[in-house]
Amino acid sequence: MLRSEVGTGIAYKVTTYSGIEIVYHEVHYHKPYPFRFASKGRMVELQFTLSGQRQVVVSGREHETPVGRGTLAFVQDFQAQFYPSAEEPYTSLSLAIPVALFDYAANPSAASPNNHLDFNRLLQGQTFRSFDVEPDARSMILIKQLISDLKNADRSPLMMEAAALELLNRHMHQLFVVTPIPSGLSKGDVQKLHQAKQILESCMADPPSLLALAKMVELNDFKLKMGFKACFGLTVFEYVRQIRLDHAMSLLRNRAANVTKAAMTVGYSNVSAFSEQFFRRYGMKPSEVKKQF
Repeated sequence: MLRSEVGTGIAYKVTTYSGIEIVYHEVHYHKPYPFRFASKGRMVELQFTLSGQRQVVVSGREHETPVGRGTLAFVQDFQAQFYPSAEEPYTSLSLAIPVALFDYAANPSAASPNNHLDFNRLLQGQTFRSFDVEPDARSMILIKQLISDLKNADRSPLMMEAAALELLNRHMHQLFVVTPIPSGLSKGDVQKLHQAKQILESCMADPPSLLALAKMVELNDFKLKMGFKACFGLTVFEYVRQIRLDHAMSLLRNRAANVTKAAMTVGYSNVSAFSEQFFRRYGMKPSEVKKQF
């Protein structure tokens, strides 16, 4: 809890099994109240500003994340000063990621040593370096799920771990090529396939046809169909079904919808068909979710 003379609000924190610290700030300062933080250690942080502003000066360099955006920051042996605004509430979600975990995730294959990516190479001897990231529709679902879980005493630590890792993975892919490029595809093709994936996530209830999607990302339909499977392990149709069911599960877990509303929200007009697909994916009926979570 924030001290009463400083402001109102609270910070929630959970450390996952892999060492990721998930922190959510929901605070409103009475007046600008600068505070300092210093560390001799190394850290990777993925942070999203959801409302309000907070200027940060790290080792003499100013940094500020606009509302609705995020940053992936690399820091070592640093001093930071935080200058929060008192004009509006400040809310943010951040993941502090162990450097060893980041390096492991950045290099899933040793087949391409020339493309080796790690903390030291990205930081380039500096004390601080950051990259802007753009939360997409799926990222916002994961962010909201993590915030909900942080506030829920009955949360599932494994589900939080999975959401945190997926959020990190998504934005590493957004910034860097961290997996081998499948045969027959260029780096540009892979970027377009990730764009197609984001489009599907933003309109899962009424997705474009394969031909329309190919035109939107400027790939021919054959390369879209074959490349999507090669990159993500699922066909376009299978992926749409997966994200629909995952979002429906999130709605049901958070008690944000009943079974019928969840089915309709993600694009199923037939509740029976939705229930059948849901059972195949999760091994339980949608109506049983409330009992499990």
